[in-house]
Amino acid sequence: MATAKALFSLGVVFLSCSLIGASRGLETRRSLLPIPNGDPAIFDVTKFGAVADDQTDNVDAFRAAWGAACKNSSIQAKVLIPEGTFRAGPTMFAGPCTNPNPIIVVVMGTVKASTDLSEYVSPEWFTFLDIDGLVLTGKGVFDGQGPKSWPFNDCKKNKGCAPFPSSLKFEKVSNSIVTGITSLDSMMFHFHVHGCRNISFSDLNIKAPGNSPNTDGMHISSSDEIRVFSSVIGTGDDCISVGHSTTNIFISDITCGPGHGISVGSLGKRPEERSVNGVTVTNCTFINTTNGARIKTWQGTVPAEAKSIIYESLIMQGVQNPIVIDQSYGSKKSRAPSTSVWKISDVHFRKIKGTTVSNIAVSLQCSTQNPCEGVEVADVDLAYTGPPKNTPFASSCSNAKAIFGGILNPPRC
Repeated sequence: MATAKALFSLGVVFLSCSLIGASRGLETRRSLLPIPNGDPAIFDVTKFGAVADDQTDNVDAFRAAWGAACKNSSIQAKVLIPEGTFRAGPTMFAGPCTNPNPIIVVVMGTVKASTDLSEYVSPEWFTFLDIDGLVLTGKGVFDGQGPKSWPFNDCKKNKGCAPFPSSLKFEKVSNSIVTGITSLDSMMFHFHVHGCRNISFSDLNIKAPGNSPNTDGMHISSSDEIRVFSSVIGTGDDCISVGHSTTNIFISDITCGPGHGISVGSLGKRPEERSVNGVTVTNCTFINTTNGARIKTWQGTVPAEAKSIIYESLIMQGVQNPIVIDQSYGSKKSRAPSTSVWKISDVHFRKIKGTTVSNIAVSLQCSTQNPCEGVEVADVDLAYTGPPKNTPFASSCSNAKAIFGGILNPPRC
Protein backbone atom coordinates (compact mmCIF):
# COMPACT_ATOMS: atom_id res chain seq x y z
CA MET A 1 0.00 0.00 0.00
CA ALA A 2 2.84 2.38 0.82
CA THR A 3 4.37 1.73 -2.59
CA ALA A 4 1.04 2.41 -4.30
CA LYS A 5 0.66 5.67 -2.41
CA ALA A 6 4.17 6.75 -3.32
CA LEU A 7 3.56 5.95 -6.97
CA PHE A 8 0.34 7.96 -6.89
CA SER A 9 2.15 10.97 -5.42
CA LEU A 10 4.79 10.72 -8.10
CA GLY A 11 2.00 10.50 -10.67
CA VAL A 12 0.46 13.74 -9.44
CA VAL A 13 3.84 15.47 -9.65
CA PHE A 14 4.32 14.19 -13.20
CA LEU A 15 0.74 15.12 -14.14
CA SER A 16 1.14 18.65 -12.81
CA CYS A 17 4.42 19.20 -14.64
CA SER A 18 3.29 17.65 -17.92
CA LEU A 19 0.01 19.58 -18.04
CA ILE A 20 1.72 22.85 -17.24
CA GLY A 21 4.23 22.19 -20.00
CA ALA A 22 1.49 21.25 -22.46
CA SER A 23 -0.44 24.43 -21.78
CA ARG A 24 2.22 26.94 -22.75
CA GLY A 25 -0.17 28.28 -25.40
CA LEU A 26 -1.81 30.14 -22.53
CA GLU A 27 0.82 31.30 -20.05
CA THR A 28 -0.06 31.52 -16.38
CA ARG A 29 1.66 33.50 -13.68
CA ARG A 30 1.61 30.65 -11.16
CA SER A 31 1.74 26.87 -11.29
CA LEU A 32 -1.48 24.91 -11.38
CA LEU A 33 -0.60 22.85 -8.31
CA PRO A 34 2.13 22.63 -5.69
CA ILE A 35 4.25 19.50 -5.48
CA PRO A 36 2.79 17.14 -2.87
CA ASN A 37 4.79 16.38 0.27
CA GLY A 38 4.41 12.82 1.55
CA ASP A 39 1.68 10.26 0.92
CA PRO A 40 -1.93 11.44 0.77
CA ALA A 41 -4.46 10.24 3.30
CA ILE A 42 -7.03 8.10 1.48
CA PHE A 43 -10.75 8.66 2.07
CA ASP A 44 -12.45 5.71 0.37
CA VAL A 45 -16.18 6.39 -0.03
CA THR A 46 -16.98 2.75 0.82
CA LYS A 47 -15.47 3.31 4.27
CA PHE A 48 -18.12 6.01 4.76
CA GLY A 49 -21.02 3.75 3.78
CA ALA A 50 -21.08 3.90 -0.04
CA VAL A 51 -22.39 0.71 -1.66
CA ALA A 52 -21.61 -0.24 -5.26
CA ASP A 53 -24.86 -2.06 -5.95
CA ASP A 54 -26.28 0.27 -8.67
CA GLN A 55 -29.27 0.91 -6.38
CA THR A 56 -28.31 2.66 -3.14
CA ASP A 57 -28.25 6.45 -3.18
CA ASN A 58 -24.70 7.18 -2.04
CA VAL A 59 -24.99 10.96 -1.67
CA ASP A 60 -24.51 10.96 2.10
CA ALA A 61 -21.49 8.67 1.92
CA PHE A 62 -19.88 10.74 -0.84
CA ARG A 63 -20.44 13.95 1.11
CA ALA A 64 -19.08 12.42 4.31
CA ALA A 65 -15.89 11.24 2.59
CA TRP A 66 -15.40 14.62 0.97
CA GLY A 67 -16.07 16.49 4.21
CA ALA A 68 -13.54 14.43 6.10
CA ALA A 69 -10.92 14.90 3.39
CA CYS A 70 -11.56 18.59 2.82
CA LYS A 71 -11.35 19.50 6.50
CA ASN A 72 -8.30 17.33 7.16
CA SER A 73 -5.81 20.09 7.92
CA SER A 74 -2.66 18.08 8.57
CA ILE A 75 -1.97 16.08 5.41
CA GLN A 76 -2.83 16.02 1.73
CA ALA A 77 -6.06 14.12 1.05
CA LYS A 78 -7.37 11.82 -1.64
CA VAL A 79 -11.06 10.89 -2.02
CA LEU A 80 -11.41 7.53 -3.74
CA ILE A 81 -14.47 6.23 -5.57
CA PRO A 82 -13.33 2.66 -6.28
CA GLU A 83 -14.40 0.26 -8.99
CA GLY A 84 -18.08 -0.66 -9.05
CA THR A 85 -21.33 1.09 -9.94
CA PHE A 86 -22.49 3.75 -7.50
CA ARG A 87 -25.81 5.62 -7.68
CA ALA A 88 -26.03 9.20 -6.48
CA GLY A 89 -28.47 12.07 -6.58
CA PRO A 90 -27.39 15.74 -6.50
CA THR A 91 -23.93 15.85 -4.92
CA MET A 92 -21.73 18.78 -3.93
CA PHE A 93 -18.04 18.73 -3.03
CA ALA A 94 -17.60 22.20 -1.56
CA GLY A 95 -14.64 24.10 -0.17
CA PRO A 96 -12.76 25.97 0.92
CA CYS A 97 -10.67 23.08 2.19
CA THR A 98 -8.15 23.23 5.00
CA ASN A 99 -5.92 20.36 3.88
CA PRO A 100 -2.70 21.07 1.97
CA ASN A 101 -3.24 21.57 -1.78
CA PRO A 102 -4.17 19.82 -3.94
CA ILE A 103 -7.13 17.81 -2.77
CA ILE A 104 -7.38 14.77 -5.04
CA VAL A 105 -10.52 12.96 -6.21
CA VAL A 106 -9.89 9.65 -7.97
CA VAL A 107 -12.84 8.01 -9.74
CA MET A 108 -12.22 4.42 -10.75
CA GLY A 109 -15.82 3.20 -10.87
CA THR A 110 -19.03 4.31 -12.54
CA VAL A 111 -21.20 6.93 -10.87
CA LYS A 112 -24.80 6.96 -12.13
CA ALA A 113 -27.13 9.92 -11.70
CA SER A 114 -30.53 9.66 -10.11
CA THR A 115 -33.21 9.79 -12.80
CA ASP A 116 -35.82 11.40 -10.54
CA LEU A 117 -35.80 14.98 -11.84
CA SER A 118 -37.72 16.19 -8.79
CA GLU A 119 -34.58 15.65 -6.70
CA TYR A 120 -32.71 18.39 -8.55
CA VAL A 121 -33.56 21.73 -6.97
CA SER A 122 -30.86 23.40 -9.12
CA PRO A 123 -29.61 22.40 -12.57
CA GLU A 124 -26.53 20.37 -11.70
CA TRP A 125 -25.80 16.83 -10.63
CA PHE A 126 -22.19 16.68 -9.38
CA THR A 127 -20.80 20.07 -8.28
CA PHE A 128 -17.29 21.14 -7.28
CA LEU A 129 -17.59 24.50 -5.53
CA ASP A 130 -15.13 27.03 -4.12
CA ILE A 131 -11.97 24.91 -4.31
CA ASP A 132 -8.43 26.19 -4.82
CA GLY A 133 -6.26 23.28 -5.93
CA LEU A 134 -8.28 20.25 -7.13
CA VAL A 135 -7.17 17.17 -9.04
CA LEU A 136 -10.05 15.13 -10.49
CA THR A 137 -8.74 12.06 -12.26
CA GLY A 138 -9.18 8.34 -12.83
CA LYS A 139 -10.55 6.02 -15.47
CA GLY A 140 -14.07 6.25 -14.09
CA VAL A 141 -17.36 7.26 -15.68
CA PHE A 142 -20.01 9.80 -14.74
CA ASP A 143 -23.20 8.47 -16.33
CA GLY A 144 -25.97 11.07 -16.42
CA GLN A 145 -28.49 8.50 -17.69
CA GLY A 146 -29.75 11.09 -20.15
CA PRO A 147 -31.97 8.78 -22.22
CA LYS A 148 -34.37 8.59 -19.27
CA SER A 149 -34.74 12.39 -19.03
CA TRP A 150 -34.34 13.62 -22.64
CA PRO A 151 -37.97 12.80 -23.60
CA PHE A 152 -39.09 15.38 -21.02
CA ASN A 153 -36.89 18.16 -22.43
CA ASP A 154 -39.31 20.53 -24.15
CA CYS A 155 -37.03 23.57 -24.27
CA LYS A 156 -37.31 23.87 -28.06
CA LYS A 157 -41.05 24.44 -27.70
CA ASN A 158 -41.24 25.98 -24.23
CA LYS A 159 -39.03 29.03 -23.72
CA GLY A 160 -39.86 29.03 -20.01
CA CYS A 161 -38.61 25.51 -19.48
CA ALA A 162 -36.45 24.66 -16.49
CA PRO A 163 -32.90 23.68 -17.48
CA PHE A 164 -31.97 20.06 -16.91
CA PRO A 165 -29.01 19.19 -14.65
CA SER A 166 -25.47 19.37 -15.98
CA SER A 167 -23.40 16.32 -15.08
CA LEU A 168 -20.27 18.02 -13.73
CA LYS A 169 -20.30 21.64 -12.65
CA PHE A 170 -17.20 23.55 -11.59
CA GLU A 171 -17.95 26.84 -9.87
CA LYS A 172 -15.35 29.10 -8.26
CA VAL A 173 -12.67 26.43 -8.79
CA SER A 174 -9.11 27.60 -9.42
CA ASN A 175 -5.59 26.26 -10.01
CA SER A 176 -6.83 22.77 -10.80
CA ILE A 177 -6.49 19.77 -13.11
CA VAL A 178 -9.20 17.48 -14.50
CA THR A 179 -7.95 14.56 -16.55
CA GLY A 180 -8.95 11.11 -17.76
CA ILE A 181 -12.64 11.37 -16.87
CA THR A 182 -15.45 9.95 -19.03
CA SER A 183 -18.84 11.66 -19.13
CA LEU A 184 -21.65 9.61 -20.63
CA ASP A 185 -25.18 10.69 -21.63
CA SER A 186 -25.52 13.88 -19.59
CA MET A 187 -29.03 15.18 -19.00
CA MET A 188 -27.86 18.61 -20.22
CA PHE A 189 -24.25 19.90 -20.32
CA HIS A 190 -21.58 17.31 -19.63
CA PHE A 191 -19.16 19.85 -18.10
CA HIS A 192 -20.25 23.32 -16.96
CA VAL A 193 -17.40 25.65 -15.99
CA HIS A 194 -18.50 28.91 -14.36
CA GLY A 195 -16.63 31.51 -12.36
CA CYS A 196 -13.39 29.52 -12.56
CA ARG A 197 -9.73 30.40 -13.11
CA ASN A 198 -6.66 28.49 -14.21
CA ILE A 199 -7.97 24.97 -14.85
CA SER A 200 -6.62 22.41 -17.32
CA PHE A 201 -8.98 19.76 -18.70
CA SER A 202 -7.36 16.94 -20.67
CA ASP A 203 -7.90 13.39 -21.91
CA LEU A 204 -11.65 13.66 -21.48
CA ASN A 205 -14.00 11.24 -23.19
CA ILE A 206 -17.42 12.82 -23.63
CA LYS A 207 -20.19 10.82 -25.27
CA ALA A 208 -23.88 11.30 -26.09
CA PRO A 209 -25.93 10.64 -29.25
CA GLY A 210 -25.99 13.29 -31.95
CA ASN A 211 -29.71 13.85 -31.40
CA SER A 212 -29.52 14.30 -27.61
CA PRO A 213 -30.86 17.74 -26.60
CA ASN A 214 -28.63 20.50 -25.18
CA THR A 215 -25.83 18.10 -24.28
CA ASP A 216 -22.89 20.47 -24.81
CA GLY A 217 -19.63 18.68 -24.13
CA MET A 218 -18.36 21.65 -22.15
CA HIS A 219 -19.84 25.09 -21.58
CA ILE A 220 -17.50 27.77 -20.20
CA SER A 221 -18.73 31.09 -18.81
CA SER A 222 -17.45 33.90 -16.56
CA SER A 223 -14.04 32.23 -16.41
CA ASP A 224 -10.37 33.01 -17.12
CA GLU A 225 -7.41 30.87 -18.16
CA ILE A 226 -9.22 27.65 -19.03
CA ARG A 227 -7.40 25.05 -21.14
CA VAL A 228 -9.11 22.08 -22.80
CA PHE A 229 -6.97 19.69 -24.81
CA SER A 230 -6.35 16.13 -26.00
CA SER A 231 -9.98 15.02 -25.69
CA VAL A 232 -12.66 13.24 -27.71
CA ILE A 233 -16.12 14.80 -27.67
CA GLY A 234 -19.20 13.51 -29.44
CA THR A 235 -22.55 14.88 -28.40
CA GLY A 236 -25.85 16.47 -29.42
CA ASP A 237 -24.88 20.14 -29.16
CA ASP A 238 -21.65 22.15 -29.20
CA CYS A 239 -18.62 20.03 -28.44
CA ILE A 240 -17.35 23.10 -26.58
CA SER A 241 -19.18 26.41 -26.18
CA VAL A 242 -17.41 29.50 -24.87
CA GLY A 243 -20.00 31.71 -23.24
CA HIS A 244 -20.11 35.24 -21.94
CA SER A 245 -17.64 37.03 -19.66
CA THR A 246 -14.71 34.78 -20.54
CA THR A 247 -11.04 35.56 -21.17
CA ASN A 248 -7.98 33.56 -22.18
CA ILE A 249 -9.49 30.27 -23.32
CA PHE A 250 -7.20 27.77 -25.04
CA ILE A 251 -8.63 24.71 -26.84
CA SER A 252 -6.37 22.25 -28.65
CA ASP A 253 -6.28 18.70 -30.03
CA ILE A 254 -10.01 18.04 -29.77
CA THR A 255 -11.79 15.46 -31.91
CA CYS A 256 -15.35 16.75 -32.25
CA GLY A 257 -18.24 14.77 -33.68
CA PRO A 258 -21.09 14.28 -33.70
CA GLY A 259 -22.03 17.73 -32.47
CA HIS A 260 -22.43 21.36 -33.40
CA GLY A 261 -18.75 22.27 -33.53
CA ILE A 262 -16.65 24.48 -31.24
CA SER A 263 -18.46 27.77 -30.72
CA VAL A 264 -17.92 31.16 -29.21
CA GLY A 265 -21.43 31.84 -27.99
CA SER A 266 -24.18 32.10 -28.07
CA LEU A 267 -23.71 35.60 -26.67
CA GLY A 268 -26.10 38.39 -25.78
CA LYS A 269 -29.24 36.49 -24.89
CA ARG A 270 -29.30 38.02 -21.39
CA PRO A 271 -28.51 41.62 -20.40
CA GLU A 272 -25.98 40.64 -17.72
CA GLU A 273 -23.65 39.03 -20.26
CA ARG A 274 -20.27 40.70 -20.69
CA SER A 275 -17.52 40.58 -23.32
CA VAL A 276 -15.38 37.68 -24.50
CA ASN A 277 -11.68 38.36 -25.07
CA GLY A 278 -9.04 35.86 -26.10
CA VAL A 279 -10.13 32.46 -27.44
CA THR A 280 -7.75 30.15 -29.32
CA VAL A 281 -8.91 26.92 -30.98
CA THR A 282 -6.13 24.99 -32.69
CA ASN A 283 -5.26 21.53 -34.05
CA CYS A 284 -8.83 20.18 -33.83
CA THR A 285 -10.69 17.74 -36.07
CA PHE A 286 -14.42 17.96 -36.81
CA ILE A 287 -16.18 14.82 -38.07
CA ASN A 288 -19.69 15.08 -39.59
CA THR A 289 -20.60 18.01 -37.35
CA THR A 290 -23.27 20.57 -38.19
CA ASN A 291 -20.75 23.39 -37.70
CA GLY A 292 -17.02 23.73 -37.35
CA ALA A 293 -15.60 27.07 -36.22
CA ARG A 294 -18.56 29.22 -35.19
CA ILE A 295 -19.21 32.58 -33.50
CA LYS A 296 -22.86 33.27 -32.66
CA THR A 297 -24.60 36.22 -31.05
CA TRP A 298 -28.19 37.14 -30.34
CA GLN A 299 -29.48 40.59 -31.22
CA GLY A 300 -28.90 41.51 -27.57
CA THR A 301 -29.89 44.52 -25.52
CA VAL A 302 -26.60 45.53 -23.83
CA PRO A 303 -23.56 46.25 -26.04
CA ALA A 304 -20.51 44.02 -25.57
CA GLU A 305 -17.64 42.56 -27.60
CA ALA A 306 -16.23 39.28 -28.81
CA LYS A 307 -12.63 39.85 -29.85
CA SER A 308 -9.19 38.29 -30.22
CA ILE A 309 -10.49 34.93 -31.44
CA ILE A 310 -8.32 32.47 -33.38
CA TYR A 311 -9.42 29.29 -35.16
CA GLU A 312 -6.31 27.74 -36.68
CA SER A 313 -5.02 24.44 -38.08
CA LEU A 314 -8.37 22.69 -38.20
CA ILE A 315 -9.50 19.64 -40.20
CA MET A 316 -13.10 19.35 -41.41
CA GLN A 317 -14.53 15.97 -42.45
CA GLY A 318 -18.01 16.19 -43.97
CA VAL A 319 -18.88 19.28 -41.91
CA GLN A 320 -22.07 21.13 -42.87
CA ASN A 321 -20.95 24.69 -42.05
CA PRO A 322 -17.18 24.82 -41.55
CA ILE A 323 -16.73 28.58 -40.87
CA VAL A 324 -19.58 30.65 -39.45
CA ILE A 325 -20.21 34.05 -37.94
CA ASP A 326 -23.92 34.29 -37.17
CA GLN A 327 -25.15 37.49 -35.52
CA SER A 328 -28.80 36.62 -36.04
CA TYR A 329 -28.68 33.60 -33.76
CA GLY A 330 -32.05 32.84 -32.24
CA SER A 331 -33.93 34.88 -34.83
CA LYS A 332 -37.02 33.28 -36.32
CA LYS A 333 -35.98 34.78 -39.64
CA SER A 334 -32.63 33.10 -40.17
CA ARG A 335 -31.75 35.26 -43.18
CA ALA A 336 -32.94 38.56 -41.71
CA PRO A 337 -30.22 41.24 -41.44
CA SER A 338 -28.74 41.34 -37.96
CA THR A 339 -28.91 44.42 -35.77
CA SER A 340 -26.95 42.83 -32.93
CA VAL A 341 -25.46 45.22 -30.39
CA TRP A 342 -22.49 42.87 -29.98
CA LYS A 343 -19.26 43.87 -31.74
CA ILE A 344 -17.06 41.14 -33.25
CA SER A 345 -13.46 42.04 -34.08
CA ASP A 346 -9.93 40.67 -34.43
CA VAL A 347 -11.03 37.21 -35.58
CA HIS A 348 -8.78 34.81 -37.50
CA PHE A 349 -9.76 31.70 -39.45
CA ARG A 350 -6.46 30.22 -40.66
CA LYS A 351 -5.13 26.94 -42.05
CA ILE A 352 -8.46 25.15 -42.28
CA LYS A 353 -8.78 22.21 -44.68
CA GLY A 354 -10.93 19.20 -45.44
CA THR A 355 -14.42 18.56 -46.83
CA THR A 356 -17.87 20.07 -46.46
CA VAL A 357 -21.37 19.05 -47.53
CA SER A 358 -22.47 22.69 -47.85
CA ASN A 359 -21.90 24.79 -50.97
CA ILE A 360 -21.54 27.85 -48.67
CA ALA A 361 -18.48 26.85 -46.69
CA VAL A 362 -17.61 30.31 -45.31
CA SER A 363 -20.51 32.37 -43.95
CA LEU A 364 -19.79 35.71 -42.27
CA GLN A 365 -23.13 37.27 -41.36
CA CYS A 366 -22.42 40.29 -39.17
CA SER A 367 -24.47 43.08 -37.63
CA THR A 368 -25.68 46.06 -39.64
CA GLN A 369 -25.38 48.10 -36.46
CA ASN A 370 -21.87 46.84 -35.57
CA PRO A 371 -20.14 45.42 -38.66
CA CYS A 372 -17.40 42.89 -37.94
CA GLU A 373 -13.88 44.30 -38.12
CA GLY A 374 -10.50 42.69 -38.54
CA VAL A 375 -11.80 39.30 -39.71
CA GLU A 376 -9.06 37.27 -41.41
CA VAL A 377 -9.75 34.26 -43.64
CA ALA A 378 -6.49 32.74 -44.84
CA ASP A 379 -5.35 29.40 -46.23
CA VAL A 380 -8.78 27.82 -46.19
CA ASP A 381 -8.77 24.79 -48.50
CA LEU A 382 -12.10 22.96 -48.45
CA ALA A 383 -13.64 20.60 -50.99
CA TYR A 384 -17.39 20.29 -51.59
CA THR A 385 -18.62 16.69 -51.24
CA GLY A 386 -22.38 17.27 -50.96
CA PRO A 387 -25.06 16.41 -53.52
CA PRO A 388 -24.73 18.05 -56.95
CA LYS A 389 -26.14 21.57 -57.04
CA ASN A 390 -26.36 24.29 -59.64
CA THR A 391 -25.18 26.90 -57.16
CA PRO A 392 -21.41 27.45 -57.03
CA PHE A 393 -19.11 26.60 -54.15
CA ALA A 394 -18.84 29.97 -52.47
CA SER A 395 -18.35 32.23 -49.49
CA SER A 396 -21.06 34.56 -48.20
CA CYS A 397 -20.38 37.83 -46.38
CA SER A 398 -22.64 40.52 -44.96
CA ASN A 399 -21.38 43.53 -43.00
CA ALA A 400 -18.03 41.80 -42.57
CA LYS A 401 -14.84 43.75 -43.13
CA ALA A 402 -12.91 40.61 -43.98
CA ILE A 403 -9.36 40.21 -45.24
CA PHE A 404 -8.72 37.13 -47.40
CA GLY A 405 -5.34 35.63 -48.21
CA GLY A 406 -3.41 32.53 -49.21
CA ILE A 407 -5.19 29.46 -50.60
CA LEU A 408 -8.93 30.05 -50.77
CA ASN A 409 -11.39 27.27 -51.55
CA PRO A 410 -14.16 28.45 -51.68
CA PRO A 411 -13.12 31.78 -53.18
CA ARG A 412 -13.42 35.00 -51.21
CA CYS A 413 -16.68 36.88 -50.91
